[in-house]
Amino acid sequence: MSAPELAILGVGLLCSAGIGPAGASGGQPGQVPGFRARDHVANRKNIKLMARSVQLGVAAVGLALEGSPLVAEVPPHRRAMYTGSNPLASEFGDLRPAIEAASVQGVLDLQRFASDGVPLIHPLWLVKGLSNNVLGFSSAQQDFQGSNANYCHDSASGVLALWEAGHAVLEGRACLAVAGSSDCMIAAGPLFPGRPMGEGAAFFLLSGPQHPSRWRLRLAPPPRLIDYDEAQLGFLGVAGPTVALARAALSGMGPCGVVEGDHGITIFTN
Repeated sequence: MSAPELAILGVGLLCSAGIGPAGASGGQPGQVPGFRARDHVANRKNIKLMARSVQLGVAAVGLALEGSPLVAEVPPHRRAMYTGSNPLASEFGDLRPAIEAASVQGVLDLQRFASDGVPLIHPLWLVKGLSNNVLGFSSAQQDFQGSNANYCHDSASGVLALWEAGHAVLEGRACLAVAGSSDCMIAAGPLFPGRPMGEGAAFFLLSGPQHPSRWRLRLAPPPRLIDYDEAQLGFLGVAGPTVALARAALSGMGPCGVVEGDHGITIFTN
């Protein structure tokens, strides 16, 4: 029996190599060049409620949907969304003043953290980084009212999101599904000394195999594994596997993919 296969109607990619097709090759660790959240978030008032990783994810979802006429033809309740995220998506920098105020000769004093540090934490610190923020903001902005879920399973998060999104389409629970992951590890550099840090997001618009498409996705282990090069992009956290898939698709690589646990995803060009 052949492995289940889906059409990929759109790919949204952001990484330190660039945005969209520009991000398919090259790059160096760091931020996404030229990224401005206000170019991708419809309601700009929401930006202050989004951590950097959330802004990147919302942008990648929008890019994946861009230019697909099928989206407008599908009722909102038949549009699904599945996201992978870091459970600690809040901005690390927002905690720095509190940690510095509560540290004595480099050692964190929890009592001082409670008395002197907590008042210095931005009141939106936790709200900005809720793990399901990409799902919440994107589903509202794009009017996706169908089945949905968010996964926080480390590097497997985005692969699980793609796997479940694919099955939602194949099982008839949705006509379209957008799935992927995003993360920003730049401010976490002190936690990983000597390791280059980066940020990125990649989302895919999936439909049934009957639709013509440039790319196809197969829910099966790939014949050739791919990975992102940390020397080029830095450590991308949860976004790593999906960014690698998006770069492979946009660069036209042959059948290849990623494996996380029992879940294998193969992507190839038609």
